[in-house]
Amino acid sequence: MYRQLRETRLGMGITLSQLSAMTGIAQPNLSRIEAGKVDARYSTLARIARALGVELVVAAPAVLTLADVRARMAEGARRLAERGIPPRDNEQRLEWKQARGVDTAVERRLLG
Repeated sequence: MYRQLRETRLGMGITLSQLSAMTGIAQPNLSRIEAGKVDARYSTLARIARALGVELVVAAPAVLTLADVRARMAEGARRLAERGIPPRDNEQRLEWKQARGVDTAVERRLLG
């Protein structure tokens, strides 16, 4: 959904600065929302959609099956192996994720 907001904004030729002025939402916050780095409240997304003149549609989340989870785990293991990161080396794996811009704070807390 966040990517769609960005694509819509760009398609309309609206800059983040302009959208910030239209919505009253700080430009850095808009950037983080569009990048999917934060989960914006519905009211925030509605303000953005209203400013862009588009309808906000909220769909039910996809249901993951056990097969989906296993496929994602296998894909993750394959990507780690490509980079020479052992599957059990949590620190290396988290560093690699963080270098790609993934927030690893929750995983780090869970791993202690």
